[in-house]
Amino acid sequence: MNKLPRTKVEIQDLVTAELGRSADCEEAWGVVVVPIDDEISGATWTVARFNRGEADAYACDRALQRIVPHYQRLYDLRQKH
Repeated sequence: MNKLPRTKVEIQDLVTAELGRSADCEEAWGVVVVPIDDEISGATWTVARFNRGEADAYACDRALQRIVPHYQRLYDLRQKH
């Protein structure tokens, strides 16, 4: 499957929106995406940290464990040239 290229901001927006739809994470404010080179999974990015806002930190961490791998399979981080 070919992954779609997305900018850091686009991926952050997608992950934050999905996180906000997760139980007990509706008040999460955002995530920070950073580039990586994971030869095993082929991932080009990950979430380095998140701002839970008023949401439950544990619930958001669990949600991100589900959300991030899913989006890593769909999107590559497009590097600026």
